[in-house]
Amino acid sequence: MHQVISASRRTDIPAFYSDWLVKRLREGFVLVRQPYSGRYATVSLKPEDVSAIVFWSKNYAPLLSRLEQVEQTSKNLFFHFTITANREMEPGVPAYEDAIRDYLFLARRYSAGHIIWRFDPLCVTDRISYEIHEERFAHCAEKLRAAASRCIISFVHPYKKVLAHMEKHGDDRLAELSREKKREHALHLATRAKYYGIRIFACSNDYLLSDTVQKASCIDARYLSELYKAPLDTRLARTREECACTKSIDIGAYDTCPHGCIYCYANSDRFRARAAFLRHQPAWHALGEQVTEVHREPEKAQQAFSHIGQAPTVYRHP
Repeated sequence: MHQVISASRRTDIPAFYSDWLVKRLREGFVLVRQPYSGRYATVSLKPEDVSAIVFWSKNYAPLLSRLEQVEQTSKNLFFHFTITANREMEPGVPAYEDAIRDYLFLARRYSAGHIIWRFDPLCVTDRISYEIHEERFAHCAEKLRAAASRCIISFVHPYKKVLAHMEKHGDDRLAELSREKKREHALHLATRAKYYGIRIFACSNDYLLSDTVQKASCIDARYLSELYKAPLDTRLARTREECACTKSIDIGAYDTCPHGCIYCYANSDRFRARAAFLRHQPAWHALGEQVTEVHREPEKAQQAFSHIGQAPTVYRHP
């Protein structure tokens, strides 16, 4: 069965690993480390095995000149574009004006339906109030109107890792907001968004849902099937609680994104992630590591990857 490839929730592939991605697509496979077992398995990237590629990024500029190469594998591309104008929490991302320019380029090249704006996570701190976020949202929305019809939001979750990052790398402290206050903020944001013709969707924050804030399915096979006029696997495959995403295979790797976002979920340490980026080679078969084939995957992982159509091969570090 053809698969939706996610590139990637775990790291910013368009921003930092575009050369690697194009090479993997050209060679027709990638090695992906499974987060729980630590084992590597092959994922086919052959055109006949890929039904769509869903990208996630805060900076698409490095990928834009390579889109034709990506399209040789699949023309069914979808783009999650995070633009928050929050340089305090995202010191490594481009200026929001540059990001908006690239957003508009993608919307013109494909369509407004092929790209979705993410204004998340909302990171309300002792120095960055909700009102500041709302004004930044309105400023971006003004420039994106007519090119963005949907926007996904969420509030940063106070995981221990997030709090440790903020303590170590930043001067801000998360504000203590009740769910009722967050819901109130989301409703205000939805009201502002409506003025610009934008609907608000909440990602894995079901307590925010209302008549004006809808539930997000970030990888939505039903929507993508209609967009591409092609059948996709519509079975749910939650990545976390309250997730409404359908099945996909993520080809990224944790601890490889050097954006340096203070609230980062995907890096255990920003310096480790930066080091992984600096040592990475585009010729490697896996993102962030060079691995060699040693044995076949055990039965449990075979089942997990059985949708590729063959038993995956497992790899480890040389």
